[in-house]
Amino acid sequence: MTKRARNIDNLLSLLDDEDERVAVSAMAELLYRERELGTRLAELQDCDQPLVRRRVHQLQAAITLRRRRREFAAKLKSRKVALPEGLIDVHLQWFDNDSRPGLDKLLFDFHAESMRCCVDSLDELSYFMQKNGFRAYSETTMHAEYYCIGPVIENRVGTVSMLAAAAALAAPTSAPVSVVRAMGDFALRDDRRHMLLLPGRDWMVVEEPHSPRAELWTTPRLLTYFSANLFSSAVNSDSFRYILIIAQSLTGAEDDSPLDAMPYPYYPSEEEEDGEKSDQPLQKK
Repeated sequence: MTKRARNIDNLLSLLDDEDERVAVSAMAELLYRERELGTRLAELQDCDQPLVRRRVHQLQAAITLRRRRREFAAKLKSRKVALPEGLIDVHLQWFDNDSRPGLDKLLFDFHAESMRCCVDSLDELSYFMQKNGFRAYSETTMHAEYYCIGPVIENRVGTVSMLAAAAALAAPTSAPVSVVRAMGDFALRDDRRHMLLLPGRDWMVVEEPHSPRAELWTTPRLLTYFSANLFSSAVNSDSFRYILIIAQSLTGAEDDSPLDAMPYPYYPSEEEEDGEKSDQPLQKK
């Protein structure tokens, strides 16, 4: 057995320590060395020690969340992300205990309902969204749920930008559409007919103006915008955990480095790092 493997074994052996501080320190180090764990956690998840099982499950949940953040950041950088998949990724940053399969089904059912209603144009899409009671609100950082596709579809309420994205999910696959900014707000554009659907104006359908032309918002840009608003919502509510989670999702960093440019208490000053103040910086998740 290599020295590195022995170190991992030593850390895993601390998972049954009655002292919570010892176990937490071991768990933090195991998270840091996630790539060295291999199948070790899976082997321990059904052991006969309840304390070990609980902490293993906590570690596995934390690793899943970290992996989810890395994958989302990679999608944004590669620019290869489908809108439905990306909207679910954004939702899971805030409602991180929700089920991806459950959200997949929600989006599938939403699109299937629009197909049953024979939505085949922006006019028909406008009628579908109005009939289902979708109400648009101005962009805000006070209601994080307005940027999460699950509650937006279930409660029929969201920001103008989010409802433009939701309408794109309900659009017929045969009709290419894009989320754009036009006439001072977000809209959904029929790319063939150059018509606009305006969620913020009671789902009005108008002709795209020639000047200025509508500004295309790509899927990565739109997802980044939604995540940035979730980040601002977290800051508004002093939700330290979500501040770090969303910062990591946007950057792909696994420590607290995304917060380097932020003031105390989100990132410590040099004096605080040197222990000259008693307040503690946000801990790594």
